[in-house]
Amino acid sequence: MSAGAGPGVLRVASVGAGALVLVSCAVLVGLSAAWKGVCVDASRNYRLTCYSDVLELWTSRGLGRHVFPYVDGRLVDGAPVDTFEYPVLTGVFIWASSLLADGRTSFLLVSTVLLLPFALLTAWHLHVLVGRRALLWSCSPALVLYALHNWDLLAVAAATAALWCWARGRTSWAAVLLGVGACLKIYPGLFLLPLVVERLVRSDLAGALRTAAVGLVAVVAVNLPFVLAGREGWAATYAFQSARAADSSSNSVWYWVQPGLTTEQLNVLVPVLVVAAALVAAAWGVVRARREGDYPVVQVCAAALVAFLLVNKVSSPQYTLWLLPFFALLRVHWGWWAAFTVADALVYVGVFRWFSALVSRTDPALPEAVLRAGVWSKSALLLVLFPLLLRASSAVLPRRLLSPPSDRT
Repeated sequence: MSAGAGPGVLRVASVGAGALVLVSCAVLVGLSAAWKGVCVDASRNYRLTCYSDVLELWTSRGLGRHVFPYVDGRLVDGAPVDTFEYPVLTGVFIWASSLLADGRTSFLLVSTVLLLPFALLTAWHLHVLVGRRALLWSCSPALVLYALHNWDLLAVAAATAALWCWARGRTSWAAVLLGVGACLKIYPGLFLLPLVVERLVRSDLAGALRTAAVGLVAVVAVNLPFVLAGREGWAATYAFQSARAADSSSNSVWYWVQPGLTTEQLNVLVPVLVVAAALVAAAWGVVRARREGDYPVVQVCAAALVAFLLVNKVSSPQYTLWLLPFFALLRVHWGWWAAFTVADALVYVGVFRWFSALVSRTDPALPEAVLRAGVWSKSALLLVLFPLLLRASSAVLPRRLLSPPSDRT
């Protein structure tokens, strides 16, 4: 676009780019639904690498009974019954979706219709924040692999909307959305720390306390009714995750790169590493703020997330969706996005073909080698991305351009 382009031309270009971002996102979510639909017949799950938790939980969690989750939930032989291994808002969303379905096929269709708006919300917020860079979300092959793999689009939409609110100067609303996001999948809660530190760097103690308080209140307000109605069912989520081992299904460094630690040891070590990495990132942000003037909230969020993805004892494939928005929000070379996409695809194809070989009792050597290559390369990329994202510049438009006049201070 030439420097002399008028406002009308710029608006048309922006509308066109936004339409491309949204249409691309919708098409890829549709392709994801079609791909996962191949596995309506569960015998194809591993051989054709079209496995989906959306389909399998319909069967394994008895969703056709339409039992409201958590209230009477419990663990039976380590498996959730009438509850879920996810925080309560994701569980309620799954339950509500199941009310509109009567089988695996219809549940996949209903889930597609209900999850698509969250993918589009993420795309729209990213487009508002960074323009055409939002295509790194909307055109990512990971959307095809994971949009209908699990329910992570919910948490990604909440986290991205929170960063949109923050960019418009609405920090309290951002904190609320991060609290809500933590009740969908835990990771958005990590982003509360940089929001609080930013207020402290600005010598706004009241703002820091308010940000922390509203985020925590949102988490408590969502969870407390479930705790009161059925503590055992609510706690079963966290008991299940605590007991989960870094085994052959985890895709984590603790199985493929550094095996040998027990689940109990990892339950202590992993939180320590995650907190330590988040604090290091937050401290580095303070150093940057003193040097450059603004606290790098997006960079610190991205680094904290990268550390979580690297050291968590379980690395489910769809967690890639969590990181995708940051490739758009930060000015890093698209080659890093491409490299991560390739490494992620190696893990995805490798793990399901490996499972297929184990089930069919054929030679697992090749898929295991692919899986190992994926885990090692993905882990190496995450390790490199931690300092790289911390040092990156933000692609987010200045607040004066994002906020209408009534929002500006």
